Amino acid sequence: MAGRDAHEVLGPEAFLRVLPPFDRLADDAFAEAAAAMEVVYVPAGTRVLHRDGTPSAHLHVVRKGTALLSRDGVPALSVEAGEWFGLPSVLEDARPEFDVDALDDLLVYRLPAEVVRRLTRSPDFAAQVTRGLASRLRATSRPSDVDGAPVAAAMAPVTTLVRRPLVTLPAEADVGEIARTMRSEAVSSVVLSSDPPAIVTTRDLRDRVLAEGHGPATPGRRIASSPILSVEESTSITEARVTMLERSMHHLGVERDGRLVGIVSTGDLLRSDASSPFHVQRELATASRDAFPAVPDQLHATVAGLLSGGLSPLEVTRTVSMLSDVLVRRAIQLATEELGPAPCAYAWLTLGSDARREQTLVSDQDHALVHEATDDAGVAWFHALATDVTELLATAGLPRCPGGVMATNWSGTMDTWRRRFAGWITTPDVQALYETSIFFDHRVVAGSLEVGELDEVVRRHRGDGVLLARLAAAAGTSRPPLGLFHRVRSTADGTVDLKAGGVNPIIALGRLLAFEAGSSVRSTTHRLEVAVEHGGLALDAAEELTEAFRFFQQLRLEAHQRAWRQHTERTNRIVLEELTPTRRRHLKEAFVAVGRTQQSTIQRLGGEEVSR
Repeated sequence: MAGRDAHEVLGPEAFLRVLPPFDRLADDAFAEAAAAMEVVYVPAGTRVLHRDGTPSAHLHVVRKGTALLSRDGVPALSVEAGEWFGLPSVLEDARPEFDVDALDDLLVYRLPAEVVRRLTRSPDFAAQVTRGLASRLRATSRPSDVDGAPVAAAMAPVTTLVRRPLVTLPAEADVGEIARTMRSEAVSSVVLSSDPPAIVTTRDLRDRVLAEGHGPATPGRRIASSPILSVEESTSITEARVTMLERSMHHLGVERDGRLVGIVSTGDLLRSDASSPFHVQRELATASRDAFPAVPDQLHATVAGLLSGGLSPLEVTRTVSMLSDVLVRRAIQLATEELGPAPCAYAWLTLGSDARREQTLVSDQDHALVHEATDDAGVAWFHALATDVTELLATAGLPRCPGGVMATNWSGTMDTWRRRFAGWITTPDVQALYETSIFFDHRVVAGSLEVGELDEVVRRHRGDGVLLARLAAAAGTSRPPLGLFHRVRSTADGTVDLKAGGVNPIIALGRLLAFEAGSSVRSTTHRLEVAVEHGGLALDAAEELTEAFRFFQQLRLEAHQRAWRQHTERTNRIVLEELTPTRRRHLKEAFVAVGRTQQSTIQRLGGEEVSR
């Protein structure tokens, strides 16, 4: 059972034991904490801690209910199940910085201050309770290889190759039923539910049934192999391959806690090699039109390997963008082979997330064309190019942009584009500016035409205070989903849109601050660095935004991968209740940090005045 429901059935000690950072304590240290823990009921309306009052004698871990932190009557933050309050006061033996009130009935686990201070002798525990938000979010990301180089997919755990549940049959099944099941399920092995389990493979049907002259009524257990040689799910793909080579095996069991959960074949291992980004890059660069429908599975397998191998989510999105570039260039090559050479120089622009190299596998097509002056036949050629490329990319799993931001609609000469950019920049319409800001994030993927003067059009207006205010107002169009007392506000189905409420506000801030600094860098994290150098953003705020961005992208990528494995719709929404208590706390704190910096930046640049 995942998320909050799983924790509600746990007793006090078990609940605390699985709650980070208590899950990192040595057994003896945790036993001391559990022995000293008190279970306390706090009625709604009770003030638990007083600002500037007596130092807190306990760390309060909320099991049920909500507490509110406020200062001078102004709500600051809500504390919900799996979160705690009173920690700074406990660690420093200092007066509380906030009033803490029970918004509703609270069930609280209290740990004495002296016990908590002893627990901080554990480095892992201390790191979690004393670090700031940026450091804690950074710790949630899996490490990449040395110097940030991608971790080889071959080092990912073998469980990433298990794409479906075991196909099983009763122990008394005959080979006819086994063969029919293999055909209907499109698998090369079936597990018989004997004790211990046994396996029958297509090779067994060939060598032990057909070659020996046996019929379909032959009992499956006569040709099955048992016990099934297996490895733990954490075993790397490389280790699994070595095991199979050493034993001359074609199927290997995968176990979780001693229970068989999947079978990996030599075909799976071959496909895992094909999912490395370098192999996929070569495949895409020479793909035929008929190969484009297979691209989504290739890319998802690559992302699965990279994430499981420990690559940072921001490096994963860079890799996806790189592979997307290769795919676009190949689509243009295929289209040009049929249309003939271009009538003049041009540049194919990728826009938005791909231009920033922050693309996920749920991104729409966003692109445009810039070309030299040409006649009507030339314009028709470019329209045909855009139409064919757009169709090929859709076949490869990249949906058409719902807003029509594609080269089929957005094409023209440099002079045309220069006027467009100037018009967007000088328009008083904040909503229009927000909707067209995607064009400010552009990057040339194919073609030889220089388009740098489009950046110059934007840079020339960096000193325009009115424009900055309009851009600031546009940056506030998308806000973190926070409600009263900074509670995360989910929709009726209990979901939160990570892109709309988390990623987009950070992207808009980065774009705004880079514009203020006169910089043409594209990456959101690089834009935040430039903002610090230029003085538009404090270093700690930039670090919080960067790590929040990384955290949101990690959650998005994981959600996309789950949907892909389960053959369900891939969206940017996550179910709030399915997150662990720690991740829910981090999500709320990240939203609060984004909202705080968003609000202060908009105010500083006059965005609120424009919005009125």
